[in-house]
Amino acid sequence: MLDLPELKVVKPSDTRWLSHERCVKAVKASYSAIVTALNNIYEQTHAPEALGISKALCRPSTLVAIYLLDYVLPQVAKLSRALQTERIDLTAITPLVDATLNTLDDAMLPAANWVLELMDAKNEIEEVTDITLTTESIATFQGQVAEPFIRMLKANISSRFISQDIVSSFGIFDPKKVPAADSSDFHTYGEDLIDVLLAHYGAELPAKTAGGDEYTKEALISRETREEWKTFRSYLSKKPKGNLHLQLKELTTSDMLSEIFPNISTLANICLSIPVSTASVERSFSKMKLIKTRIRNRIGQSQLSYLMKIAMETPRRSHLHN
Repeated sequence: MLDLPELKVVKPSDTRWLSHERCVKAVKASYSAIVTALNNIYEQTHAPEALGISKALCRPSTLVAIYLLDYVLPQVAKLSRALQTERIDLTAITPLVDATLNTLDDAMLPAANWVLELMDAKNEIEEVTDITLTTESIATFQGQVAEPFIRMLKANISSRFISQDIVSSFGIFDPKKVPAADSSDFHTYGEDLIDVLLAHYGAELPAKTAGGDEYTKEALISRETREEWKTFRSYLSKKPKGNLHLQLKELTTSDMLSEIFPNISTLANICLSIPVSTASVERSFSKMKLIKTRIRNRIGQSQLSYLMKIAMETPRRSHLHN
């Protein structure tokens, strides 16, 4: 009747916050239909719930918040999905975070995309509600609600990536980013980032001798690490250009490379153990729930472990045909 797409309103979940994005998008797309349906329900049944939800949706602050969230949540969701990929490029974290923060800044502009979109929908909204939207009322909402919300959101994101410069420094191991051996940048490439990694991971650690005496030793020997990097840089420049993940795995699994570059190999092990997100852990629990159902609750630990490995490590069908 209202010529709107048929959408299902997703129930937001506290543990799956990406569902909030889909919920807001569905409410915004079918806003007029939802308000009309709630009013019809109240007229026919006098259900107080329908009247309460309708009044809440018809508040100007609620409507403007829906359009603001429809702009903000997808930006944050893109960053979240990028961090949940199986093999994330660590060097891309800093640009991704910076781009997200810059996009959130745009939401506070007087002519932000979500504001223009709201003003375009003004006539349709006023047909089904008593809301009267003005430039002044939207500007007031931006100053009192949107700007504090965006600032808090940006502060929260920034606090979660306080070590992003350290993590991004591991990008020097990416063979595709090593300059050509005959270029002027080659002989200094990566030396500043090696110093960043040494400053963070080269602290002294407690250790014991074979006789049980305690002493401290460097996790990474600074002078040897710098010398190893000069040789390893030449090694990288002459290799076929693979990706960062494969190069790190080679450093940790090759006995020859571990013997020649012990400190660089330690850095590679550190990089591969960095928990960028908990997505892989959450996926494993989801797989376990699909495997060990109520009907199959007598599966032993050993068999469950084998089935989990098959479910988690087997290549996708599309990859098998390539």
